[in-house]
Amino acid sequence: MSASSLDDVEGKLNETTALLGSMPGGADLLARLGGVADFHDAEIVSLTLDRSGASTLVLKVTDGTRQAFASLVLKQWIDVNLSGFSHQNVINRLTIRRREECRIEPWEVGVGMQPGEFELTLEPCFGAHGTIRANIERIELLDDET
Repeated sequence: MSASSLDDVEGKLNETTALLGSMPGGADLLARLGGVADFHDAEIVSLTLDRSGASTLVLKVTDGTRQAFASLVLKQWIDVNLSGFSHQNVINRLTIRRREECRIEPWEVGVGMQPGEFELTLEPCFGAHGTIRANIERIELLDDET
């Protein structure tokens, strides 16, 4: 990996860590991850989209000794581009950044919603990968009791 690629990865990691730290529940997740938003080998457990309830992205994370489930509660206008969901969905990296300008289609104007503030990129290791654009309302952490 070139020095510029390493700098880019480190920059994304730092940005993701800072953004997580500013979200409700994000500090607890960062503490579980050792203070850095390193989601290497985390697993996508589920993505639930619910128009009248909570939409969630659930990840299984580990700190080396304990596992936990991190539920990112998503809201606002949610755009999903996800491929490869299977029986096992290990990610290499999850990055979060503020979204760039996006195209609003004519039929989307006037619905009272705004495109999500964040873009989550799920980089593949095995299984699901892609992007989700949404707001993250809060993060809930649940220890794995099994």
